[in-house]
Amino acid sequence: MFGWLAVHSATFCRRTHGLPAERRWLSMPPGPLVDHLPRLGQVLYLASAAPCVAAESLPAGWLVEQRDLARLLHTHWIISAGVVDSDGPREWLECVDRRGRIGARLHLLPDTDYLAWDALLAAGEAVPMPRFGVVPELFHPAMACVTRFHRYPLAGLTALGRDGCEPVSALGQDVAQRIARAEAVALQRRVTG
Repeated sequence: MFGWLAVHSATFCRRTHGLPAERRWLSMPPGPLVDHLPRLGQVLYLASAAPCVAAESLPAGWLVEQRDLARLLHTHWIISAGVVDSDGPREWLECVDRRGRIGARLHLLPDTDYLAWDALLAAGEAVPMPRFGVVPELFHPAMACVTRFHRYPLAGLTALGRDGCEPVSALGQDVAQRIARAEAVALQRRVTG
């Protein structure tokens, strides 16, 4: 019985959502968000399975290396969320567009720069939850990847990209695996886009 529970507990826990996450809304346009992303170091990036935003609708002056990163450039708010469960504290950010759709989640890992994470949160302006509301359980990720973001100028534009992180600490790998399992997605080893 214990063996079955150990293997299937992540799926079971995902369905029950026994512990409510504490959420705080912050106003965060894409420019400041993208400025802070490379400073974070390694994070677990989960992109939404919803149809991706067309490259033509990117904000002026931006390019993305991978299609799933376009979601970050449509961020209008971030939700700082956290929960303490049987595995200990977990903290993540949900990137929300103007329509209230969660396009991506960034999970704090043991390998993440905690000071840069705090600086990112400090750059946002606390706001009340918008009237449309968001039901976080409706977020269905298409992929999960331990990621390091980078941005750079390219022909008068700003390009945003991500690289897979190797090596990841044993603890960081374990935390990333648990989160991916709880979200019912495979943890990718390589960046695809």
